[in-house]
Amino acid sequence: MNLRTVKTLHRWLAFILGAFVVFQITSGSIAAESRLLMQWFYPEKYRVEVGSSPATPTQIQQAMRKIAPDFNIAHVMVPPPDRANTAYMLMGGRNPENLHDAKTMVDYDQYQQRLIAEYPLVESGWIGTMTVLHRWIVFGKAGLYVVCLLGLATVLMSLSGIWLYVKTRQSARQLPMLNRYHRTLGIIASAFLIVTSLSGMVMSYVYWGDREAKLSVFANMAQADSASEYPLHDLAIVDPDAAYQTARVSLPDDYHLSAYSYASPHKPHYWFAFFNPRMFRKDVVIDGVTGELKGIYAAGKLERGSGFRDVLLPIHTGKYFGPIGGFLMTFFGFVVVLWLLSGIAMYISSRRGAPA
Repeated sequence: MNLRTVKTLHRWLAFILGAFVVFQITSGSIAAESRLLMQWFYPEKYRVEVGSSPATPTQIQQAMRKIAPDFNIAHVMVPPPDRANTAYMLMGGRNPENLHDAKTMVDYDQYQQRLIAEYPLVESGWIGTMTVLHRWIVFGKAGLYVVCLLGLATVLMSLSGIWLYVKTRQSARQLPMLNRYHRTLGIIASAFLIVTSLSGMVMSYVYWGDREAKLSVFANMAQADSASEYPLHDLAIVDPDAAYQTARVSLPDDYHLSAYSYASPHKPHYWFAFFNPRMFRKDVVIDGVTGELKGIYAAGKLERGSGFRDVLLPIHTGKYFGPIGGFLMTFFGFVVVLWLLSGIAMYISSRRGAPA
């Protein structure tokens, strides 16, 4: 392959994809640290004083029935253990014709058991917006195609950079410091971009396919016609705390609660989502009448959740390798930005030195 051709390809791919890469890195970092950023930018809505223990599922349900009796809780979002001073977020609505509505967000102080703020989901702020935009699924199938196309182009750009590094390693010693700096950063950046781009593309493809096949545990449990041997209207529903304890003991101790939804007359099961420190996910479903364990599902999927689907998020976030992996992913993200900036500086320098 012609060296000049690859250099030209690599340069223009970098120019074209630069904005996309920076956006994905920035929005991904925001998504990873969303709870912390919420506290920084909206402390009046999301920061709470840590008390002795947070409210249990039963206590939250009882308190909300008194505070806002017409508010139907679709699900509760729980912050991770290292963000215990972040308020719980309750998704739901006040539409009696659609008890599965989740277009309203309530910030709830889990220690004082009080409602902090309530607002439409669309007004949840730029942090939530950036988190959603990072996935591109909000744009439907067109978003899937765009992110996959740009992801493949990013991989091609990275591979071309690695090829150039290998082919020019002998002559690189004579290059200016800026060029050598760019080459060194490029090797690190390329490895990072290949891993994150490939895992992100596969995650998007899998998510879309699973949504089309209706494999989401939560979505299925939220349906009124989900598998149930009996109607709940005339039967007692198991206490939420008892259901949570059954779910909790079904998993290893290192899994922490991330979200849950209540069983009710229009929804036959309790749903609990857990994560461990490496970002492996397990969804636990509890029968709303008997209190028995209905199932444990990997990666939030009714089926096909184990295997490569289970490791996609841990690899994409770097948490597969523990806390150091998450830190390195953030660090490499900054390296990529520096690499892009050094490439722009090289281009400007070469244009200034070009003959008139």
